[in-house]
Amino acid sequence: MVKNWKLRKAISKKAEAELSDYPELVRKLLFYRGIKTKAEAEKYLQPDYERDLLDPFLMKDMAKAVDRLFLALERKEKIIIFGDYDADGVPGSAMLALFFHKIGYHNFEVFIPDRNNEAYGLSPEKIEDFTKQGVKLIITIDCGITDVTEVKLANKKGIDVVITDHHLAPAELPSAYAIVDAKQLDDHYPEKMLAGSGVMYKFICALLLKNRFNIPTGWEKWLLDLVVIATVSDMVPLTGENRLLAYYGLKVLRQTKRLGLLALLNIIKTRPANVTEDDISFMLGPRINSASRMSHASQAYYLLTTYDEVEAVTIAKHLEDKNKARREAVEVVIKGVAEQIGDLPIEELPPIVVAGSPDWGLGMLGLTSSRLVEKYGRPVWLWSQNANSVIKGSGRSDGSINLVEVMRWADDSVPGSKFFLDLGGHAMAAGFSLAPEKVSELAPRLISAYKKTKKEAVETELLVDEELTLDQLTWDTYQLIEPLAPFGVDNPKPVFWLKDLEVDEVKYFGNGGLHLELTFKKPDGKRIPAIGFFASPVPDDPTHIFGDLKLAKRERLDLLATLEKSMFKNYPELRLRIVDLKPTSVI
Repeated sequence: MVKNWKLRKAISKKAEAELSDYPELVRKLLFYRGIKTKAEAEKYLQPDYERDLLDPFLMKDMAKAVDRLFLALERKEKIIIFGDYDADGVPGSAMLALFFHKIGYHNFEVFIPDRNNEAYGLSPEKIEDFTKQGVKLIITIDCGITDVTEVKLANKKGIDVVITDHHLAPAELPSAYAIVDAKQLDDHYPEKMLAGSGVMYKFICALLLKNRFNIPTGWEKWLLDLVVIATVSDMVPLTGENRLLAYYGLKVLRQTKRLGLLALLNIIKTRPANVTEDDISFMLGPRINSASRMSHASQAYYLLTTYDEVEAVTIAKHLEDKNKARREAVEVVIKGVAEQIGDLPIEELPPIVVAGSPDWGLGMLGLTSSRLVEKYGRPVWLWSQNANSVIKGSGRSDGSINLVEVMRWADDSVPGSKFFLDLGGHAMAAGFSLAPEKVSELAPRLISAYKKTKKEAVETELLVDEELTLDQLTWDTYQLIEPLAPFGVDNPKPVFWLKDLEVDEVKYFGNGGLHLELTFKKPDGKRIPAIGFFASPVPDDPTHIFGDLKLAKRERLDLLATLEKSMFKNYPELRLRIVDLKPTSVI
């Protein structure tokens, strides 16, 4: 994969004039993030909850969904909260459950499917179970928008379904009582990119606007710690209303009273007051997701809702253990793939990597596929087997092909016969299930289909916000950047180009040396570290992400990096986070 470093274009004269109240670096960073006027800059840099939060009733079917829940409450009907099993669906499920507890309504249950052995979303089997339990209303969170057959069955059984989701709406929508999903074609809600938990938050806001529960004004804001965890973990764009929810969500998270979150933060040695979006992305989110990957998502749900301190600590320790097991399982799969494909040089490998084993953890396949795409520089499909003996797999692309297109070619290669039990996803990430007796055909079919599929040249363009020198890496510079946070999708951290640096020290650390730390000496003699997580070279491995670059004391190189404040050991340290490295003067 070719990585081209490219300085962004100069800021326009019109934007220069509009943003003249701000320092030069800030003007550039705002402009590069689509902020071109003074009014836009003020809204971006100083979010205001009351001013910027959108009316939830602008969303299609919101009023219908609210009215149906009120009817269920009046009739004391049994309600199922049906959530997805990830770090978006679980916090959303917790929010609605906490709302029911707050209003004193207890005739409900939370159901979250088993990631490994149950279908994603609603299933006919669960509809039958809910019917036997006397359920009259199902509210989905972060799922349901494609469940046409299941909703039809629920209707037949006398169960109403309210779908709250944020995924793309299919051509045929479920016949639900109400569908709250801004991605419907005829939905005019201005913000289309809320996370699933963001949609649920808007639903709860809509319920409270009716003022039927004698709940103190602003109570819902204390749910924003769950919203920000979901919003950051699900990698939705941190712009518009998502930026507002994440901005205030971090403020709430830093003051959270949730015993489970406090216990988890204690285990990862992070003070609540210091939590950032990076802590969510790399620490909290993975541990919440580890529940569904390694045991069951209900553990994460209980973590977020418990009022028992002992239970909170017990679950937090459980999730920490599962997260460690998850990391170890990923390494087992990586090693297993290397054994299956042999010691061939990169250029002699098949154009795609297809590997699998019934012994590999299903929850690891997507994570590991992503790691292997980077290692081998080509699309990867991995498979394992669930408790029902069904082969389930996950694929990740390097950008050269559309995974779904390849799988559809493989599926239809024999006229009148389907190869997969099901397949889905999108161009870069997809999944499938397969009858076990067909697994030996998987690799040949995918390779054959790959050859028929249109290819795209893979070239990564790394956009650079500004060139800096080592002596410009100061707390003053960091304080110019900090107000642009929280950073994430569509609001990236500023990337800086530092040229012709001399390496002062090289270290490897963490889990046997997985991570890289380079140290550079500034003109005043002070040192500044540059950290690259999972960037340590493996001896004699030609797939190392920095290629032939020699990392040693006194070597000279160019560095792309972001500037960040580390609170490791709860002491502030200014450091760089490595984006890419190249030999000096190589562009």
